[in-house]
Amino acid sequence: MPIVMTQKEWSRINKWAHPDHEDPEVARRREYVKYLNASSREMTKNWPNSLENVNKRNEELRQARIDAAEQANTKFYKRYLKNKKEEQERLMYSARDVVFKNRDAPKLLLSAVIETAVQKERIEQLKFLEERRREEAARKRAEDDDIIRKAKEWHELMATRRKRRFDANKQHQKDILEQAHEVSERNRIEHETELNLQKLDNIKANKEMAAIKEFDENFKEQEKARIFSDMERAKEECAQRRRVQAARDRMDDRLIEVLLRSRATIERRRKQTEIDTKNEKLRVLEAISAKLESGDADREAKDQAILNKAIKEKNDADEARREADRRKREGFKKDRQASRQKFLKDEEQRLHEFNTMRQWEIMNRFKNAELYEDFQEHLRAEKERKIKEYREDILRLWKERDDREARERAESRYFYGELAERKIRDSDNKLLTHAAHLLDECKELGRPDFALHRAIESYCKMHRLYPMPDLPTSMQEHFKRYSPWDGTKPDADYVEPPLPPPKQPEGFDNESTTDLTEKRAGLQEPPTAGASKPATSNAEKPSEDYKRAGPANGLQRRNLQTTNPLPAIKVLPCKNPDCKCELKPK
Repeated sequence: MPIVMTQKEWSRINKWAHPDHEDPEVARRREYVKYLNASSREMTKNWPNSLENVNKRNEELRQARIDAAEQANTKFYKRYLKNKKEEQERLMYSARDVVFKNRDAPKLLLSAVIETAVQKERIEQLKFLEERRREEAARKRAEDDDIIRKAKEWHELMATRRKRRFDANKQHQKDILEQAHEVSERNRIEHETELNLQKLDNIKANKEMAAIKEFDENFKEQEKARIFSDMERAKEECAQRRRVQAARDRMDDRLIEVLLRSRATIERRRKQTEIDTKNEKLRVLEAISAKLESGDADREAKDQAILNKAIKEKNDADEARREADRRKREGFKKDRQASRQKFLKDEEQRLHEFNTMRQWEIMNRFKNAELYEDFQEHLRAEKERKIKEYREDILRLWKERDDREARERAESRYFYGELAERKIRDSDNKLLTHAAHLLDECKELGRPDFALHRAIESYCKMHRLYPMPDLPTSMQEHFKRYSPWDGTKPDADYVEPPLPPPKQPEGFDNESTTDLTEKRAGLQEPPTAGASKPATSNAEKPSEDYKRAGPANGLQRRNLQTTNPLPAIKVLPCKNPDCKCELKPK
């Protein structure tokens, strides 16, 4: 869309279009603002309560708190790792001991120990039962003597009681006879009185029965008379209902007749009304037609004038429409001519650009062919290089696999050979040492050790630990260095692994406890674990234990008595002569 403007306005707009243009007033204002900012920053640089210095001081305090928290975290973590390592060592020893005790051979020894304990308990039980039988026999003799003495006393007491009871029964019999005589006399008198009363009751009962019989006869006669009167009254009521029903039927017939006559009258009057209405409509239409016939001439003249006027208006509108169509066709013709001229110019420009682009495409085609040949050559060289690298990688991997398989074979031979034999012998030494401890314990506690010897012999036979028989005399001269190996005893150089020091709780008396080896031997259980964390002394409760103060997020506050205080901030006086602040030296 074209815009019309003066040369002055166009120059002003064109001046602002240059990117390096800047208003001098704006540049001066920006330099002045920079100067004010630099002056303000220089003036407030040494103020202790300025925003920058306050933020700097707060950052130093925050960094000091973070460093203190990090030191506390580091110290706590080291202590935590140390405790965890000790606990892990105890757990590993306990786990190894549990694994050792859960094997078949230690279970066999445990069964033998249980059997020895049961045998000892059985012997003690037999001794106890013998002592109980002796005590029972003595107690039985004492009880028999006591029972015989009490029986004599009881018989004497019973004889005295029988004599006293005989005398008392004699006196009681006499009293009972006297009382029976008195009771019989009283019963005779009461019986005679009861008979007299029964005679009087019978006389009264006969009188009452006669009265009841007479009342029943009178009641029956009255009931018959009442029933007869009720039947007569019902018969009269039935006749009365029949008469009323007949009267109602006659009344209904008369009402239906009246209703039919009324409907006929209404229908007749309705038809007459319709005929009268129709006649009235015809009369009104005839009157209107007569009135309209008198004004037809005036109405036709008026209609003709209106028709002429409408025809004229229609002709004028058609003429105006034809003129507008003509002007519109002329405008369309000019537009088509202008668009044709524009199309010709565009087509000429397109052909020029097409020819130019075709030349560039031909040149680029030759260039692309050269580049494609170079690319193919590069691909062939890259493929040869990759094939060579792949061959080298295959050879290297082949050699690594051979070395790894050889190493794995050597490790397998070592694991299933020398190492396996050493581990088996270590387990045998550990078990035989454990069995020796159990035998010593049986001797100390006085338990029979036949079951333990049988378990050890069974284990030695199962694992072929007994020495082989001597060679024949004819072969001994060829195997002079041969000596039968006895594996039923631990090796001379075998040392039992030491027990880890148990973590005792606070106030635990070491003198009152037994050795851990004795606790783990036989049927006894190891000591129960104490507190999970021993109580620390007052010297080992520093403020670094941040868990009591809050989470380890680096924001814990430290007591100034326990942490290193920060260096004091030196406040410098204001050096601006124009400033009126309180920090200016007086």
